[in-house]
Amino acid sequence: MSGFIYNYYVLAGGKKIFLDQAGEEYMMVIISDDSIGDWGQALEKAFSHAGTQLVRFTADTLNIKPCTACSSCSGKTYGRCVIPDDMQLLLPKIVGCRTLVLVSPVIFGGVSSHIKKVMDRMSALGNPRYQMRGGELVKGMNIPSLNFYLVGVGDDLSEAERSAFLFLNEENRNIMNVKGRTFILDSSLDKVSLDKIAREIAHE
Repeated sequence: MSGFIYNYYVLAGGKKIFLDQAGEEYMMVIISDDSIGDWGQALEKAFSHAGTQLVRFTADTLNIKPCTACSSCSGKTYGRCVIPDDMQLLLPKIVGCRTLVLVSPVIFGGVSSHIKKVMDRMSALGNPRYQMRGGELVKGMNIPSLNFYLVGVGDDLSEAERSAFLFLNEENRNIMNVKGRTFILDSSLDKVSLDKIAREIAHE
């Protein structure tokens, strides 16, 4: 991935974020961990029925390394992660979308390691400086009007696991300063539930 070429995507206020050479933009980007089940694919089908333009990636099949907290993306290479792996494919797509949907198995009330790496590496698209808002420290994203949704999948989850998953991702949205919601489904992924989520996300 060291030969990956960027174009600038200029945001309001003159801040620059990088877009892929083709400059493709999508209404929605789905990034899923399908290591246990084909959940991302099932959700993609539900959205396609609603006519939503989207692109989907399976995080568990990509080479995505953990964030090293080198701070280059907030300094020397502002807005660009310097780690040469498959996250370089995802970041431009995230910049160009209106809605980002992450799909993950619920692991002890949190997301899987594959989705956690994606979320951590998205810091390259965030404001490097924190600010106080509503009594909390928030960072914000350098992407106008991004809608962020998380779909967790798990069977026989305890109330503590469900509460932790919902709370942690509400805090993520607060820190990112974005709109969105969190959903939890069981692994059967019945069509009625998927279609309901697809409609709710598509119309928000």
